[in-house]
Amino acid sequence: MRVPAWLRSTHTHVAVALASGAALVLCSAAAGDALLIEPARPARVPDSTFFGTHFHQLVAPSGKSPTAWPLGQIGSLRLWDSGTRWADIEPYPGRFEFDRLDAHVQQARTQGANVMLVLGSAARWSSARPNESGPYGPGSAAEPADMAAWERYVTAVARRYKGRITQYELWNEPYFSDLPADRGHPSAFFTGTVATMVELARRTRAVLDREDPQAVLFTPGFVGSVQRFELFLAAGGARYVGGVSYHFYADEEREFLALLHSVRAVMARRGIAAFPLYNTESGFAVQAALPPFAAERRDAAALLARSMIVGAFAGLDRFYQYAWDNGRMGMLDDARHATPSLAAFVSVRRWLLGTTLAGCRTIEPNLVRCEGQRDGVRLWVVWRPSAPAPMQLRLPSDAQVLLIEHALDGPMSASADTPEVAVGTVPVAVWWHERTGAVTRLLCGVDIVLPMP
Repeated sequence: MRVPAWLRSTHTHVAVALASGAALVLCSAAAGDALLIEPARPARVPDSTFFGTHFHQLVAPSGKSPTAWPLGQIGSLRLWDSGTRWADIEPYPGRFEFDRLDAHVQQARTQGANVMLVLGSAARWSSARPNESGPYGPGSAAEPADMAAWERYVTAVARRYKGRITQYELWNEPYFSDLPADRGHPSAFFTGTVATMVELARRTRAVLDREDPQAVLFTPGFVGSVQRFELFLAAGGARYVGGVSYHFYADEEREFLALLHSVRAVMARRGIAAFPLYNTESGFAVQAALPPFAAERRDAAALLARSMIVGAFAGLDRFYQYAWDNGRMGMLDDARHATPSLAAFVSVRRWLLGTTLAGCRTIEPNLVRCEGQRDGVRLWVVWRPSAPAPMQLRLPSDAQVLLIEHALDGPMSASADTPEVAVGTVPVAVWWHERTGAVTRLLCGVDIVLPMP
């Protein structure tokens, strides 16, 4: 079989006819498989917009050097923690300062990236509770004191960026005062009632219908339990949005997938199952208090890679990593040096972009395999969700391997004498195809290659 150009150009390929007689380590999916993802119908094929991020200093404040846009890696940009809140755009009533937002939008357009802007986060002058503590200063988490001021702000933005900002997220990580547990919560970016948030959605959609009807309004970026999300939809919010925004912060991929299933269940109950679902924040921070962070950064990178893979296979429409230039959880550190998370992001993007995804399963205790195909070449991505040490996974005995890649360390060596791959918590990709003269049969739900009789 001819090796496709996209595979040849990425790395020097490893063409290996694996030794015959190698036993498969896999058979049926484990009972109660927490990472079972059935093949989608129609099949999922991620495009470049799936791979998103945030920048803190793409446009740097005075005295700091800006972050360089990573060429060819980012298909979607969400603007948050970028100096583009309502308070930044309209610091005084009726005085709009668009320079910083203009620069972000122009860079994204130059790089062919889609832009989502998070609305909200009031300036003190516009806040219903200007003295209330908030994550961005007094009054920043309250709803507007005057809804007319909100409409003026949304109108100014929608009119200026018509056709250039194509998606808007209604607010970031709201908590609702209707819920006793939410009152006074230190992590609340919104402290009003659910009815007020629905009214903001109604007014925002009305402005967009007038100024930029093609723009999609997404729900607020909910985080944590799905209770607030369902409360918003049940209170009427579903009438005004065309997409769902959720923040998938999780300590491991099984928790990530369980949350995704919970969000999907709410969408189905509320009649919006067909809406696009964006993961508008996922980040994995180093846990150590002081540098060096070498081991912690590799752990964070492994979690990023595994979550991106699970999210793509499970049907997320976008995955916005948080954040490119965040020192503790980003793809660059504070000195703008690449972290292992950059290697993870780039590897997963290379593996999944344009690949037809065919599901995931646990094939042995603590061993996961996801499958795909591109241009006739088959892809297996394998990892152990948690393990003290790697294990040796035997590959199909009559497959021809073109390339084996470690998500953080790049190509791995392989030969006919070593028909195995070491699999640990960092995903490994195996690109392979069937040898000439072989037929594919199905065993235990798994395609394997057997010699012709």
